[in-house]
Amino acid sequence: MNRKVGLAAAGLCLAAAALLGLAAAGGLFAPGVRPDENGIYTAKGHWVEALGRADTDSASRFAEKLKALKADLLTGQNRAFYAIVPDKGYYLPGEVKPATDYAALFAAADGGLAGSGIEKIDLTGALALEDYYRTDSHWRQERLSAVLEALGGAMGFSVDLDDFDPVTVEGFIGAYGKYGANEPESLTYLVSGVTDAAVCDNYQYPDFTAVYDTARLSTDVPYDVFLSGASPLITIESPLAATDRELVVFRDSYASSLVPLLLGQYCRVTLVDIRYMVSGLVPQYLEFADQDVLFLYSTYIVNQSAMLR
Repeated sequence: MNRKVGLAAAGLCLAAAALLGLAAAGGLFAPGVRPDENGIYTAKGHWVEALGRADTDSASRFAEKLKALKADLLTGQNRAFYAIVPDKGYYLPGEVKPATDYAALFAAADGGLAGSGIEKIDLTGALALEDYYRTDSHWRQERLSAVLEALGGAMGFSVDLDDFDPVTVEGFIGAYGKYGANEPESLTYLVSGVTDAAVCDNYQYPDFTAVYDTARLSTDVPYDVFLSGASPLITIESPLAATDRELVVFRDSYASSLVPLLLGQYCRVTLVDIRYMVSGLVPQYLEFADQDVLFLYSTYIVNQSAMLR
């Protein structure tokens, strides 16, 4: 064989091997699109913020943080639960690359919390893509029946969404509007005599005491209609609750639309956001006794748990 031809053939073989290596690693021929410079991609009519590589070390630290909060704050009379809210990319397998290894992320968190006395509530089967806004990361309040069933089955309550009246606002564009999401959709919030009677003590917004802050619908973050948005501490008194039970929720923004639906089951709900409050300060504002305690966080937090203070 001519030496030049032989070298060329060898080069082709090496190139082919490299291509096959990329394919095997899920690179060159991996399905899906790459996110844009803001980490956003579109799939099946949804704008989605890609979670990226599953950071199992972060998930393990998340578990350690929850265990530390239980050890430092809770009493032997508190019942403790945790639930991880999947971001909507979980329900879009194969649509983005690199793909997130959700199984590894959940396994790291669950493994770290095994035997901790904090009971897991699995929400992955309680949600589907259509339960999320198309132009925002959050779940739709009116679509949370199965989530309530999962939580209630573990925590001992029952909520019927038929007990609420829907108020629907058209023209909603969520947080991804700044990234080009320009197709309006509807936002629905659920009201009842219970939510109307409830009174919020909001550390961030002390002058506003209602559950739904409808003025927020005209801002650039309309999802903040639920409990006025981010706040380190909110206590809600619910005088029409059917029980005298109390609930503490360590949370991110997904809890804002969930908690109003629980006010018929708990006479007081306290929401603590340790992204904005150092956890060591919590005892200055909240005394733990026999409340139910729910750690409710999305996969975005589990994958970036350093933001929990």
